[in-house]
Amino acid sequence: MNIDLKRKKERRNVFLRWAIYMLLLAAEYVYMTTTPFHWRSLLLVIPTAMCVAAFEEPFDSAVCGCIAGLLLDTAQGTLIGLSGIILLWCCLVTSLLFHFYMRKHIVNIIMLNGAAVLIQGIIHYFFYYAIWGYDPSAGIFINEFLPVMIFTEIAAVPFFYIIKFLVKHLGMINENYIEERSDDIVRE
Repeated sequence: MNIDLKRKKERRNVFLRWAIYMLLLAAEYVYMTTTPFHWRSLLLVIPTAMCVAAFEEPFDSAVCGCIAGLLLDTAQGTLIGLSGIILLWCCLVTSLLFHFYMRKHIVNIIMLNGAAVLIQGIIHYFFYYAIWGYDPSAGIFINEFLPVMIFTEIAAVPFFYIIKFLVKHLGMINENYIEERSDDIVRE
């Protein structure tokens, strides 16, 4: 395959992959903002950002985590930037762990997604309820935060396979060559 053609296809694949990531995050944002208040809204942008971080480069995954965190802040009506900073660091660490140490396996992403959901939930609980000394704050944590964390953790499974499918079909182009045997090679 021509090198210029390969580069064009790879650039096109990267653009399509990131456009699909952003459309997925936008659809999750719309879901989170239109869910009625009496239902517990899942924090779907967290598993999506963490799964993207598992397959992408560290800088790209940190930017995706920051965008997901800002979407989460605006959907929840909380302080803008808190979840952005949390998810930026969680996605950066996740990407570095998968880049250097871990295999891209569903169990690993479930563990790291659970850690990110737990960190985000505990920080939000602390800064919005526990620090102000509300009387039923333990009940709020058990009845509101804990179910959302558990269901958000379960939601990581389908997003892992969706992102894996996108990376497999819109990732780098691998070329296979067949080497012909030649007797003209001189070996010393």
